Formats: sequence, C-alpha cells, structure tokens
Amino acid sequence: MATIGFTLPLRRANGGYFEQSNTLLEQVKSNFINLVLTVKGERFNNPTFGCDIHQLIFDFNNDDIGERAKEAVENAVQEWMPYITIEDFAIETTDNDRDRHTSKMYIRYRLTDNPNLLDEVVLFVWGI
Repeated sequence: MATIGFTLPLRRANGGYFEQSNTLLEQVKSNFINLVLTVKGERFNNPTFGCDIHQLIFDFNNDDIGERAKEAVENAVQEWMPYITIEDFAIETTDNDRDRHTSKMYIRYRLTDNPNLLDEVVLFVWGI
C-alpha cells in the first residue's frame, strides 16, 4: 500500500519509521488536527500557521464563544486547507473545564472536491 505522508504527532511505527497515512482522508485528518491545535506563532519560520482557538478559551463568559471558536477554525481552514468544508461545529464546556481553561470541540468536515469523503474529530483544546 502506498503511503501519502506522515501522521502527526510523529510516532514510531513498525520497522523504526514514523507512522504514515495510507489514505487521503487519513492525511487530511492529520493535517487538520495539526492546524487547529497549533498556536499561531508556534511554527518556526511560519508564524501565521495555526488557529486562534487557544486564545478564546479564556473567554468562557462570553455568550458568543461558540460562534467565535467556529470562526477561528473556519478562518484557519480557509487560509491553510481550502480544500475542506466545515459541515458541523460544536464546542462543549463544563464548569470544571472552565476552571481549567479547556474545552472540547466536535468538528465534522468534508473534502470540497469530493463530498463523499467526510470525517469528524473531537479535539480537547486548552488556553495559552
């Protein structure tokens, strides 16, 4: 089976190599998770790569945090992964999450050019 790329985070695979993705959807998912969980300014020599979601986690008392979080993800996707479309987005927080400045996001997306390829992720995000 042909490999498409490395999955992130880098992990050791059988044979001493890094784990690799074997399908387009696997690679897109790895890239998407990497994009959303990367804080802008964190990537060496590419300070605009990433998502502003981490800064919003400290603003739980704002009623529009769900819309602002969705907008942050959509802006990052539009700039770095325009070949996917966000289909569904939800952010969930409990009082305990708020005390720890964390949140859980559910995101479903599909490939724009191939709408039959869709996937979803659950991400735990923490504030910076």
